[in-house]
Amino acid sequence: MSVIFTLTSCAVIAALSLTNTALSALILTGGKENETAKEEGLETQFADHEILLKTLNGFDCHTELIGENEIRVATTAGSLIYRRAAAGEAFRLYLDELTDAETLIANIRVFEVDYGRNVQAYTYDHIKKNLAENMSIAEETIAEDDSVYLTINVE
Repeated sequence: MSVIFTLTSCAVIAALSLTNTALSALILTGGKENETAKEEGLETQFADHEILLKTLNGFDCHTELIGENEIRVATTAGSLIYRRAAAGEAFRLYLDELTDAETLIANIRVFEVDYGRNVQAYTYDHIKKNLAENMSIAEETIAEDDSVYLTINVE
């Protein structure tokens, strides 16, 4: 018997991002028309604390780890806070200070792609390391959109 796992491309994940759309709308309105959303934060897809921190550390920004549920980030485009109520939940993005809206949006788009790549790499490594003795990878295929298809034989 074979089982096929699909590790979706990070580009596909970034294209579906809630953060980009919400952030763009908030910034384009100047934040004035939507103060509630600004105070409540914006939804993100970032749920893994370690992967979020690893991805942030790969960028030219200063990160301050407040705890497992809060990370403060200083960039040239503004200051951000990633915060969540409890472990296992997705982080929300809060705009602390905004100095360059267009650069911030562009940086977040690139950041989300990198986060997706890190999640994909972590998942790939985790699957390979945790195969049972009666399992083996029969085929690995990388699609044009960088999705990874693993066919695993179960004996």
